[in-house]
Amino acid sequence: MDALTALAERLALALTAWFTAAPLLLALLVLLIFAGLAVAAFRRRRPRNDIDTFYLASAAAIRKAREIGEIDAFARRTGAVADEMKAQIRKLRSGHYSQVKIYIDHSNFISSWNDVAHRGERTLAHDINWHLLPQLLMDETTEWLKNARKAPQALLYRGMHVYGTLFEDAYFALLETMLRHEQTAPDKLSLPIRLRKETIDKWRAENEAYKQELTREIGNVTGCTMVPIYRRTPREDQLSGCQYTSGGIPIAPEKMLDTHVATDLIGDAVFDAYDIALLVSEDSDFVPAVQFVHEIRGKQVVHVGFGGHTNELRGNCRFRIDLARNGLYRRLQRKT
Repeated sequence: MDALTALAERLALALTAWFTAAPLLLALLVLLIFAGLAVAAFRRRRPRNDIDTFYLASAAAIRKAREIGEIDAFARRTGAVADEMKAQIRKLRSGHYSQVKIYIDHSNFISSWNDVAHRGERTLAHDINWHLLPQLLMDETTEWLKNARKAPQALLYRGMHVYGTLFEDAYFALLETMLRHEQTAPDKLSLPIRLRKETIDKWRAENEAYKQELTREIGNVTGCTMVPIYRRTPREDQLSGCQYTSGGIPIAPEKMLDTHVATDLIGDAVFDAYDIALLVSEDSDFVPAVQFVHEIRGKQVVHVGFGGHTNELRGNCRFRIDLARNGLYRRLQRKT
């Protein structure tokens, strides 16, 4: 026990002598202890209140909105650069060549052709050389551009679409049935029909000739795309609701031809399939499509027809090629 008391007294004397010799070291040690305690107290997490939660959520939302705005601005700049590049490409191309595409309403064109070339007579076989038609129209377009002093170095032929309407075989069978009813049971008909069997056979032969022309001869023209459209045959049990001619013949409505032509005219303009469209028709239903192509897409539509008189469609086109001028159509007429 005395030994332990003596050891403690010696240790106390040593520490007292050491601290007396180094007072600055003691003060530094105490300062470090207090600094550690302060840091620990500061790092102790305190519970969030509603104000803190709202502030953090608002800051995150503002940061997200700023990121979205930067992305939108980048997308707009990228789109503007793409549009400018497309405009520059068009500008460079405009001085070198122009693309030309032809759109033909077959029934309308044949009707006008018969009026001029055959004085209104309906022929069974048409004497049009379809293989020469694209080149003739391209030559006339080149001449127009030269006279207008805006001719490119070349015209590029991009093909020809021909839209033809045909009757179904069921339509002629319906006419034959109505002709039999006229002779045996006329009370089944809404109107008396003035028709002969020979006329039905002639119409059937004409329809077959048109089908052969559309699918074979015209279909073999370079760059030609055929779009056959069949008229809707009235049903026998619904003849009372049909429209009739003055001779009591039911009318087979022509469906979707105008829609097909207008859709292709606008769609090809949107995708830059042509710079100049040649429209062979006299139907004024195409005026809205022509106006869209001119005003929205900056393309040019040229009307192709017969005669010097004007109508609404011709008035809305940039130029018109008159196939009757100086007998121009005779260059397309085959010798029979």
